[in-house]
Amino acid sequence: MPSQQESKLAWILALAADKQPASIAETHAIVVGLLCARPGQDEQELATHLAALQVGEWSSDDIIQAIGPALGALKEELASPELAFQPLLPAEDRPLEERTECMARWCSGFLTGFGAGQAVIRSDDAQDALRLIEQIARAATDDQADQEGEESAFMELSEFIRVAVLLLREEGLRNA
Repeated sequence: MPSQQESKLAWILALAADKQPASIAETHAIVVGLLCARPGQDEQELATHLAALQVGEWSSDDIIQAIGPALGALKEELASPELAFQPLLPAEDRPLEERTECMARWCSGFLTGFGAGQAVIRSDDAQDALRLIEQIARAATDDQADQEGEESAFMELSEFIRVAVLLLREEGLRNA
């Protein structure tokens, strides 16, 4: 039986415009952004948004047929009381530069999806989280920096993104 990460990767690969790790991360984030901005939307509405954003080359009907159940599973992951959500980023065995680029593209994709979902942000915490995600979208590695420090910073930013996404989803639920 495939792991949750492998299963997630399979449907994102089907949807992503290309198979580069950064594009895959960005595609996952667009979907997550839409789901956070409008947590109550059904799979058909989400597929319509994805098709309008030209994620991949699929129509909304193609998206529903191919990955509808996976979209439902992602909604469940975001709603999990165990806070199971994780952004789709390369594994720790990949170079830090690649993981950082994917993190930046993930944040950029999240902002695209979240903005397309026309979320209403009222709390200061949610506004701050969104601003920090915007800053992380410009992240890059520093060849001159301490590798251990860079690795630690990456892990902290990954955890921040995870928590910020859940906070923004809760904000979307309150304002729906």
